Amino acid sequence: MDKTSFFLTPDLIDWLGTIPEEQFPCSRPISLDLGRSYQEVILLSSTQIRISQQEIILPLDIIQDKDRRTIFLYDNTGWKKWQHFDSATNRFYKMIHVAPGKPPTIEISGIKMHITQNGDPEQDTLNKLKSFRHLHGIVLDTCTGLGYTAILSAQNPKVLKVFSCEKDVNVHLLVRQNPWSRELFQNPKIIPLLSAVQDLVETIPDLFVDTVIHDPPRFSLAAELYSQTFYQQLYRILKKGGELYHYSGDPNQKIRRVPLAVATQARLKEVGFKTVQPAYAGVVARK
Repeated sequence: MDKTSFFLTPDLIDWLGTIPEEQFPCSRPISLDLGRSYQEVILLSSTQIRISQQEIILPLDIIQDKDRRTIFLYDNTGWKKWQHFDSATNRFYKMIHVAPGKPPTIEISGIKMHITQNGDPEQDTLNKLKSFRHLHGIVLDTCTGLGYTAILSAQNPKVLKVFSCEKDVNVHLLVRQNPWSRELFQNPKIIPLLSAVQDLVETIPDLFVDTVIHDPPRFSLAAELYSQTFYQQLYRILKKGGELYHYSGDPNQKIRRVPLAVATQARLKEVGFKTVQPAYAGVVARK
């Protein structure tokens, strides 16, 4: 994250608005990096702050957004909502505030990339990793997203290396900005790759990885990552006894004849996985 980048969340904006006018100017420890750290900031008013001799006017013109999930980003171009539309992909990317002190998630064209109803993106990731009997060795993280899976996997002392793939440059740029994603580029055990994982797996030798974490976007956004051909490649590169976690969720459950998780289990068995069973929000399979 650029040192001149700051973030405002709805709860922080609300808190600034509760300070009585007669208390300004004052000094308070606040977080401008989404709860990752705190620093003493001079509050000149409810709409103006001073950080390291730099005076910053808060974005009154845009903080009136009624979406309580909106995060505001300050960089060398000024304040803006942490979101954008890419005409090349025809997708809208929005970083989502979940709760104070919690990592943000990302929403792509209205589809949220983490389960946050009863927790936060970090807890969602931990729940997925708990599906493994033994998370260890060389790990393939098929879809980097915001990098939380790769980061938490690499923190496991039994994990030697994590190869993490992301093909969407828009997501990659958001990761570069996200304070909660810094370790993705700082931990020497993690190798982030800007690549489509279906292309990468074709170059990986047989029996090379111990663990595959397959947490793809929804089927409607990346059908190729739910294909028999792709599953065959994952089976090929896994060592004997290796494990695969596959997020499936339950999209379109009201109109599907067969739940996606059930269909996924069947396809994984067809490519050779011997043990396939339900897991948190998906399926776990062992070779």
